[in-house]
This record gives sequence, C-alpha cells and structure tokens, in this order.
Amino acid sequence: TLAPSRLESALSELRNKEGANAFVLDLRTNGGGAFQSAVEMAGYFFDDKVATYVVDGNQNKQALKTPPGHVVVDPKAPVVIWLDGFSASATEVFASALHDNCRAVVMGDTSYGKGIIQAVYGLKNGYGFVLTVAKYLTPSETEIQGIGIKPDILAKEVIRAPYFIPKLGTDTSKVDFNAATKLLKGTCVAPQPLVGKS
Repeated sequence: TLAPSRLESALSELRNKEGANAFVLDLRTNGGGAFQSAVEMAGYFFDDKVATYVVDGNQNKQALKTPPGHVVVDPKAPVVIWLDGFSASATEVFASALHDNCRAVVMGDTSYGKGIIQAVYGLKNGYGFVLTVAKYLTPSETEIQGIGIKPDILAKEVIRAPYFIPKLGTDTSKVDFNAATKLLKGTCVAPQPLVGKS
C-alpha cells in the first residue's frame, strides 16, 4: 500500500544521511491505496504539476496537481520505477505521474491497468453494490483502465535469463542510471502546464 509519510521519511534519510543521488522505487506487486496518497507522494518529486486527471460520467475533467513546496528528491536525481502486472490503481497513478512529467523511467512489465474510481454502497438487506463513478487519466491524458502503464525498459532487457524470473524477483540494483537519464532527456516530453485551470 502507498504510504506517503513512510516514503517521505525514507527519501529524506536516503538523501540527507546516506547521500543518495539516484533512486529506485520497487512497486511490483503493489496494489495501490488511496489515489490522494499517490498525488501527495508525486509531490516529493516535482512541484505544482498535474499528477492525474479524474473524469466523471459526464466527461467533466478535473486536474489534480501536486502540492507546492513538498519536493524531497533533488530534481536532478534520476529516478527509476519498477512495475509488474500486479502494480495497480493508485500505484499506476503515482508511476504515470512521475513518468509523464519526465521525472522517472519505468522498468519491468506492463502494470495491471486499474484506472477507475468505484464507490461501494450498502443495502438494507446486507448486500451491496459497487458503482464506477469516474476514471483516471495520466498527465498526458492516457487511459490506464484495461491498458496499464507500459514500461520504457522491459525487465527481460535488464536482467536476462537464467537470472530473471517473471513476477518472482529481480535484482533492482541492476539499473543503469546513465541510460535512464539519457532516456528522460532524449525522448520524454512533459505535458504543457495548465494556465488558468485547476
């Protein structure tokens, strides 16, 4: 589960006490959590930018931006996010927020693809029903639902057989941060800032 306070503490300690200047976030098998937490956590990496869009059933679109003044990680520090087919929901919102804003390279496998917001309603007879009320879009306005976040670099390209075992584990230390930095600078185009919109 995504936990903003724990991540903030860990990032601060790694940067200030350990002198970390590059970061790997392993979010494989992470099923997510509250999407508000994903937006808050994205704010540790970039300031006052769109983290996700929420689109309701009437196609009204609302941009959710990271809060200003909460950046923990040096903007120049390369960031890599590992995903797999079990990375879902708020985890995908967080990963796409960093990816689309050219703040992180995504590695691993395509994520689960849960990009909808659902409300649970209880009934008098003890049963209940789940109603889909909205969906997420990435900062580049890409659908997540049923598609997932596609990695920039596939896991099998990083760690080749016989050392790579899908969905069981890989050595996340095998990350070429120079290649990640070049990928971000060479191919990533961040969305244009919103002007006069919330």
